[in-house]
Amino acid sequence: MTVLLIQLDGKIPNLALMRIASHHRSRGDKVVFRFGLAAVERDLFINPDLVYASLIFTRTKPFAERLRQVFPNAIIGGTGWDLATFLEQFGITTKHLDYSLFPQYRQSIGFTQRGCRLSCSFCVVPQKEGRVTPEATIADIYRGSPWPREIVLLDNDFFGQLNWRDRIEELRAGDFKVSFNQGINARMLNDETAAAIASVRYYDDQMKTRRIYTAWDNRKDESTLFRGLNALVQHGVKPDQIMVYMLIGYWPGETVDDWLFRQAKLREFGARPYPMPFVRNPETIGFQRWVVGAYDKRVAWSDWVRARYHPNNLGMPSNQIAFQL
Repeated sequence: MTVLLIQLDGKIPNLALMRIASHHRSRGDKVVFRFGLAAVERDLFINPDLVYASLIFTRTKPFAERLRQVFPNAIIGGTGWDLATFLEQFGITTKHLDYSLFPQYRQSIGFTQRGCRLSCSFCVVPQKEGRVTPEATIADIYRGSPWPREIVLLDNDFFGQLNWRDRIEELRAGDFKVSFNQGINARMLNDETAAAIASVRYYDDQMKTRRIYTAWDNRKDESTLFRGLNALVQHGVKPDQIMVYMLIGYWPGETVDDWLFRQAKLREFGARPYPMPFVRNPETIGFQRWVVGAYDKRVAWSDWVRARYHPNNLGMPSNQIAFQL
């Protein structure tokens, strides 16, 4: 049997598809992997017996719907599709990951825990994964020699698990580089957890830059957020090593002044703000570009708006600016 696996979005390996590949290869099936619908439509010679597709983002859903037109019986899942489809429904119970889908990928990837202690209205994790439960040890996740000792963790609430100290000790004792890829909740950090983060070799998911990820989703969280950020710095994390995702365009009554307040506070602290638009429109995407491109360090927001949110328009008369985004 020929099984076609399609990753419709996302930049990192898709664990669900890796589990599916492992399941079918163990049965002797031929597995074909493609990234993106366009790649599938170009490979007209593929005549699969079974098709699986996965998507993370809801904005990718039109591609999944188009896929259904090409392969009406395709099994589609992922948070971008729905929250009720699980591999176990299709008899796939293995946790083993088939890394051969991603031959250039060097890291070992996985979860030490699933779920979250919180129930933020904009987040699907509690609904999809429930409360915090342990998933795997670092030893379970690491795929062994000759692969580098580099771990990408997809945990949504690393410190929500009771045995987080054991996982930190594994990272330290094994001299692993680690990327807390989904972020650490700085609002809930204390001296012990901040010191734990500072004690490991934290990096971005490319293992090239020292990086801690966290978020500032609501201006009301200012005091608790900065208490956590200050704890990190007190224990040795440099402010510039902290990337703070800013949810924008979500809260009722939210204004650009709210975005500018959070952006300015984070710049003053020395952290790296990264706006994340909940609603994507010219203003939210333009604000994201202004901050991520560090134009906010040298161009006033009013001038950026006048330039239609694009650096190519800076300095041009307003009547000559073509809308660019």
